[in-house]
Amino acid sequence: MKQKIRAALSDSLVRSSGLMFCAFMASSVFNYLFQIVLGRLLGPVQYGVLSGLLSLLSVLGVPVATLLMVVAAKSAEYKARNDAAALSGLFSSVTAGVLKAGAAGLVLFLVFSPAIKNYLNAPELLPVVLLGLAAFAALPGPVNTAMLQGVQDYKWLAISMTLSGPARLGFSALPVLAGLGVSGAVGGLILTGTFAWLITYLPLRAHIAAQAAARGGHLTFSRVLPVFVANLSFTIMTQADIVMVNRYFQAGEAGIYAAAAILGRAVMYIPGSIVLAMFPMVSESRALNKSGGHLLVKSLFATALFSGGGAALFYFLPEWTMGTFFGAGYLPAAPLLKYFGLAMLPMAFLLVFMNYFVAREKTVFAYIMAACAAAEIAAMHLYHGAPLDIVKAVSAAGLLALAGGLAAHKLRLPGAENAAEERTGDIK
Repeated sequence: MKQKIRAALSDSLVRSSGLMFCAFMASSVFNYLFQIVLGRLLGPVQYGVLSGLLSLLSVLGVPVATLLMVVAAKSAEYKARNDAAALSGLFSSVTAGVLKAGAAGLVLFLVFSPAIKNYLNAPELLPVVLLGLAAFAALPGPVNTAMLQGVQDYKWLAISMTLSGPARLGFSALPVLAGLGVSGAVGGLILTGTFAWLITYLPLRAHIAAQAAARGGHLTFSRVLPVFVANLSFTIMTQADIVMVNRYFQAGEAGIYAAAAILGRAVMYIPGSIVLAMFPMVSESRALNKSGGHLLVKSLFATALFSGGGAALFYFLPEWTMGTFFGAGYLPAAPLLKYFGLAMLPMAFLLVFMNYFVAREKTVFAYIMAACAAAEIAAMHLYHGAPLDIVKAVSAAGLLALAGGLAAHKLRLPGAENAAEERTGDIK
């Protein structure tokens, strides 16, 4: 038994995932405090508006999430080849491109902000405008994070994750306490984005070459497109329900649903720390022509253990969980929470599969996810008699995506997968 424990602790994925898990839990505590504190301070009606805006921010962040995955993968490849000049060139070109594209996107967002306000049934325009500014401020930080992930600097990645949660809570909660309402909460996210860039840029300087203008690091459209499709699809599948609820239900009902969704999504977010460690390792193994199937199996096992436990907690103790975190005013959300955790369980596995397939450049899975996301949106548009119908649509989309991905890639155990890849190569 002692030998097995030593072997497990010596495994790089286990060590790195453990460090990321501790940082993730610390960050998650404050992220959930962010939701709980603001939910209590704003009340169900204003909290429903804020949740809708935050869900839209998640959708707006899809290009950034795409860059995070692609840049992390490329950074891991350059690290494997000891190419510091390419790392530096990648950082410079991506950061410049992100800021230019972000500025153009901000102008477009501001032009359409009145229409966005009307679609979300927001009571005023200012929070929507501030949301666009917050999205722009959040752009450069993830580039730094992706570089740290790619070079596998898990220590500083963990430090930045741990500090981001308290910063987000403080920057947004204080304006609400000052009486600025939803606008104050959203405005605080602008400071959060700036802070996130600062705490990730400082340690990153040690990993990039001094010649910041060096050439060699670049991203191709064929590499970016499927990652963008995968991230957009996953974001739609896990965030569109909030937007739909805000559109089709009363503000109070939307706030109740948002509370259940915030807690239920913990099941889906648990593997986040695992894939942070797994992703660059799989990318590095691909760059060195090695298999990463064993990393996938370990990640799936950990996800089943922790995410499954979270889903069970919400299913058997929904009233206690909801009352403890959000208070008696949100107890009507308990029946939704009971099933929301189960709906998020397929999404937890989907997050692991998506990161693995992107790292291996198996692109078919991205388009399977896109079809499932479209089916989920259609289902929520057609069947929304009660909030629970929205939860059912989310669950069905996750299960369908998992089944489609497994069928398309004919996933096997590590030994079988290795043999298959030796015979046929990666599926493109």
